[in-house]
Amino acid sequence: ARRRLARAHKRVANARNDNLHKVSSRLVNESQVLAAESLRIINMLKNHCLAESIADAAWSELFRMIAYKMKREGKYFVQIDTFFPSSKTCSCCGFKLDKLDLAKREWTCPHCGAHHDRDANAAANIRAEGIRILRAEGLPVLRREMSSPKAR
Repeated sequence: ARRRLARAHKRVANARNDNLHKVSSRLVNESQVLAAESLRIINMLKNHCLAESIADAAWSELFRMIAYKMKREGKYFVQIDTFFPSSKTCSCCGFKLDKLDLAKREWTCPHCGAHHDRDANAAANIRAEGIRILRAEGLPVLRREMSSPKAR
């Protein structure tokens, strides 16, 4: 029974590792630069409802694979600080909310009136911060306009 259980765990680990390699390779092949927010996985695992799914996602391993594959290809992988306020900063005008509850998935900027989906707004802010970091390092970055999330 122990050997069968060990084989089952090994199959799951191999499947997860294979999937991570495929996803990271696809992302690296399709991109010149990738920017991602550093995640506090340990803190996220404290949510007992989502802990198993978060652990199964293996985000740390995915980021590690992306980092070494991007470096190997001569491309750039930028990790944005965990405390960068990506969700609560307006991607249109830069206004920063004092507080934004996790349950609130959409919000309207009180400064410019732009309506934001929390995740799309965070993605736009992470992209802009990644470009800012690369430019600060002296790398030439051409900024293509991102299509709106609703157009996708």
